Amino acid sequence: MLPLALLLGCPKKAPEPVVEEAPAFDRSVAPAPIARRDFTLPTPSVGALSNGVAVIVVENHELPFVQVRLVSQRGTATDPQGREGLGGATMDMLNEGTSEHTAVELSTELRKLGSSIGTSASLDSSSVRADTLARNLEPTLDLMAEILLEPTFPDTEWERIQKQTLQNLDAGRKDPSRISSRVFDNLMYGDAYDGRFSTADSISALDTDQMKAWYAAQFTPDQSAIFVGGDTTLDEITPLLEARFGSWEGTAKAFDQDVETKNPTERRLYVVDKPGASQSVVKVGRFVPARATDGYDDLYVANTVIGGMFMARLNMNLREDKGWTYGARTGVYAGKGDSVWMASTSVVSDQTGPAVAEILREVDSVAGEALITDDELAYFKGSRTLGYPGNFETVDYLLGQTAAVWLHDLPDDWLTSYVDRVDGVTLDGANAAFAEHVSGQPLTLLVVGDLATIREPLSEVGLPITVLDVEGDVVEDDPSTKE
Repeated sequence: MLPLALLLGCPKKAPEPVVEEAPAFDRSVAPAPIARRDFTLPTPSVGALSNGVAVIVVENHELPFVQVRLVSQRGTATDPQGREGLGGATMDMLNEGTSEHTAVELSTELRKLGSSIGTSASLDSSSVRADTLARNLEPTLDLMAEILLEPTFPDTEWERIQKQTLQNLDAGRKDPSRISSRVFDNLMYGDAYDGRFSTADSISALDTDQMKAWYAAQFTPDQSAIFVGGDTTLDEITPLLEARFGSWEGTAKAFDQDVETKNPTERRLYVVDKPGASQSVVKVGRFVPARATDGYDDLYVANTVIGGMFMARLNMNLREDKGWTYGARTGVYAGKGDSVWMASTSVVSDQTGPAVAEILREVDSVAGEALITDDELAYFKGSRTLGYPGNFETVDYLLGQTAAVWLHDLPDDWLTSYVDRVDGVTLDGANAAFAEHVSGQPLTLLVVGDLATIREPLSEVGLPITVLDVEGDVVEDDPSTKE
C-alpha cells in the first residue's frame, strides 16, 4: 500500500523564508525625546449675566457634551470658629432637596436625562457642577437652577449625613495617612486657614439653620462666575443661563481672605504615636513663594528633579535603591498666600529614622555636593512640557484649570505660557531656587508611627522631638533631645 501522503498528493515543502537580522539595539543609550507637537489652547469667550456674574466658555465640539461649573470664591476657610465643617456640610446638603423635588426625585430626574449635578466645597471655593449631553442641556440647567436657588436643607437628610460625617471623622482619627494630613496642616498654619479641621464637637453643633445662613452669606453672585465647556458657544449658552440665573441676587458677607504664613526658625521633628503600625507616614515641609512670583518656576522645575516624578531622586533612593517604600514624592502646593513645599512618603517602621535622614540628605545636597545636573534638568523639563498638551484632552481638566486661573487671580496667560516658562528655567536658576527656599532651611517634620519602635532611631537624626496626639496637641517634649 502506498503511503497516505502520496495518496493525498501532498504539495512540496515550501522553501524557508529568508529573515534578515534586525540591527542590535543599544540599550545603553537613551532614545531621543519625541518631537514637540504644536499646541494651542482654545481661547475662552467671556461674557456676563445681567446680575454681573461672569460667563467663561471654552468650546470643544468633538463630542455632544457640555459641562457647567458655577464657582464661588468662598469656601470652608470662612467657617466660624467652633463650626468647622459648616461650609462643606452646607454644600453637601445643597442637592438633598429643593422646593420642588426631594433628593430621590432629583436623582431620578437626572438619571432620565443621563446627567449629573454635584455640589462641593474646598478651602478657597465652592461649586455646583452639571455634566450633560448637549441635547439635554436645558432641562439639566433647570434642575441646576432649582438646586442653586431653591434648596430646602431638610433636617431628615442632615441627620443621615451628620451621622455619616461623624463616622468618617472617627475613622480618620485611626488612619495614619489622614492623621498626618490633618496634623501637618495644623503645624503649618496653626489654628487658621488650612490648619483648622472638623471635629466631632464642631459637626455635632451644626444644624440646617446655620447652613441656610452660611449659604446666604457666602455663596452669592458677587463672588461667583460660571464656566462652561464643551459643545456650545457663548452666544448659545448665555441666554439659557440668563433665564435661570440672571435674577440671582445677594452680596457676600465681608471676609478677610489674606493668609498669614510663617516658617519655623529651626528644624523640629513631631511624632504622633500609632501603636502597632507597620509603616510610618512621613511629611516634611515649609512655605515657599506663591505662584506668579519671581523664582516660582525655577523652584517648580528643581522640585521635579528632587521628588516631583517617579524617576526623581527621592523616589529612586527610598524605593528603588533602599526598598523602604512604595513611593516617595515632593511637591509645591499652592493656595491662598505662599505655596507649601512638601515631601511625603510611607516607610517600613524599622527604617523610619534612616528614611528621615535620607530625605534631609537629599534635600540638603542641592546646596552642597549634589547640584542638579544639565542632564537631569533637560530630562525633567522635557517630561513636564512634552506631556503638557495631553492634560487638556478632556473638557473637565481644561475647565478646571481655567477656573483656577480666575480663583487665584493668576495672569491671563498662565496656562498658555507654561511651556515657555518651564523652558526658560536655567540650571543656575533651578539650583539657586532650591538652595534658597528648601535646602538647609528650617523645616517642619512629622512622623505618624509606632513610637516604641521609632523613637530611638529618630533620635539619631539629631533633631528636637515633640510628641503629639492625633489632634495635634502636645503630649511631651522628648527630654533626650533637649539642649
